[in-house]
This record gives sequence, C-alpha cells and structure tokens, in this order.
Amino acid sequence: MELSLGENGIDLAREVKMRWPLLPVILTSGDSRERVGGLPAGVGYMPKPWQPLNVLIAAEQALASARRG
Repeated sequence: MELSLGENGIDLAREVKMRWPLLPVILTSGDSRERVGGLPAGVGYMPKPWQPLNVLIAAEQALASARRG
C-alpha cells in the first residue's frame, strides 16, 4: 500500500485520517497555529518548540479522543 506524502504534514495527516480514521495523529510544526489551517478533524496540533510534558499531554489527549471514536 503506497501512502501519498503530499506537499506537507497537513496533507500527510489528511491522508492518514482518510485511510485510518481511528488512528491518533499529532502534527508538529514550527508555524504558528494561525498559519496551520485546514487540519482534518481529530488531528492534534503541537507547535514547536515543545517540552516533553506537552508531548505526553498531547499523546494522552489523542489516545482519549481515539477511544471515544
């Protein structure tokens, strides 16, 4: 199965959510949240730089969201 990487991480997140809608996805970027538009529903976002605690919180939120379906 080939996965189209698209132009950027948002395209990749969109493709992943389309193929595997229950898979938790977290996008990280150096861009501000205002510049990272068009995220698919259910995709978490963490701007860089991030701290280890922020990664754990984002992962926990993504997993909790996936469990809710």
